Amino acid sequence: MINFIDVLDRCANGPMMTQKDYDMKLFIPAMRRVLKKYDIKWDRKEVVNTDDSFADRVFEAAIEFYSEVGTYITDTERVVKFTKSEILEGIEDAPKEAYFGEGPDRCVMKGIMPDSNELVHCHVGSGTNTTEDVALRLVEAYARITKAKTISIPVINTLGHLRTAAGAPTEIFAGIRAMQYGREGCRRAGRPGLAIIDHVSSCASGVSAIAVSAPQFGARASDGWLVAPFAELKTDYHALNQVAYLLAWGANIGQEAGPLLGGYAGGPEGMAVLNVAYSFHGTLVMRANYHLIYPIHMRYVCSTTEDVLWATSVSTQAIARNMGVPYYTLMYAAAGAATEMYFWEALACYLMLISSGSGIEDVHAAKGKPTNGCTPVDMEFTCQVGHACRGITRKEANEMVKRILPKYIDQIPDPPAGERLEDCYDLEWFRPKPHFEKLYNKIIKDIKSEFGIDIYRY
Repeated sequence: MINFIDVLDRCANGPMMTQKDYDMKLFIPAMRRVLKKYDIKWDRKEVVNTDDSFADRVFEAAIEFYSEVGTYITDTERVVKFTKSEILEGIEDAPKEAYFGEGPDRCVMKGIMPDSNELVHCHVGSGTNTTEDVALRLVEAYARITKAKTISIPVINTLGHLRTAAGAPTEIFAGIRAMQYGREGCRRAGRPGLAIIDHVSSCASGVSAIAVSAPQFGARASDGWLVAPFAELKTDYHALNQVAYLLAWGANIGQEAGPLLGGYAGGPEGMAVLNVAYSFHGTLVMRANYHLIYPIHMRYVCSTTEDVLWATSVSTQAIARNMGVPYYTLMYAAAGAATEMYFWEALACYLMLISSGSGIEDVHAAKGKPTNGCTPVDMEFTCQVGHACRGITRKEANEMVKRILPKYIDQIPDPPAGERLEDCYDLEWFRPKPHFEKLYNKIIKDIKSEFGIDIYRY
């Protein structure tokens, strides 16, 4: 596979182009060409793709697309391009396993095939805005979930009365504090070796992320760092500086990307091809040994619409079948926490992802927007479904998801706001408050009755 130094050379000396020209004259025309050439069309009878040959065709289209468009570097206004042979070599050499954590909590994340009987990787936690007063107990609640293999830590957005700001000194202090809370929360839960694989999500700038990653604040090479591009297929030297630092350390690098349905890639067909192309970008440019995708509908700002579910299913299968890299997916629900709609949205996502060959992360409630908007019950539900649905096939999942969609799809434009963590969960006793417990028990009873999926009850 091409060396990272050679990638940096192309960042400085690749073809020069304005960002507007990259989007309008290169990206969009190339996407339209490959969709037509490879006949990528969504059969609306399916929400979960069941056709292996179609998934493979999406993969081939993505190779051709990425060989044309490459990755755009915003600092230098240059395009880093790769030949098809370089992409294919990168696919062959891409790490097929990623190791996280220490001691009894050490684990491996690996790619699995669609329809596999293997247990998917269950990741919990939320890299979303959280007030400092609950952050430590919240991490402890995540780490207490024994089926969780890795966790995310919250974004600290307040330091006492002071709001943090990107690029300000408060960002560094918040990042350090989040890291310290993350490590201490795992210790309190009796899992000191548990890996944190969203690392320094409190830091938006590259220099802050590097500063906070110093081992004296609790970071370990066996944790994981998510390095994000811009939409679509763009990155900058802030991200590449993080990559350089982590490569020199020998730490785990994760590529995260949030493709937009309705953006430059167009509809679900374009999103499917773009999702796959991001795995090439992650391997070749970001040097990732694990991957995270969080697809989002541009209009509804969630991931649970029928078209996003389909695009995610086929692209996940394309990557699983043809790359086999460690891979998990984050989806966003429209509904807020502690609502029936949230759990139906989450179940639809998990059924699609598990059967398609992706690891799972808890579906983030209320589009991930509210401060203190996620609950440990969401995380427990994730792991319980991940284990209960082990071995589910795509055909089975497709039929189930089609039955779930009518339970929430009409509410997506105006979903219930739900509740905040402090309103529905008791962090002193690590359990839902009585009204939330009652709702959760009703939901899991309904899921077992209708779908035969047996989930743990409080």
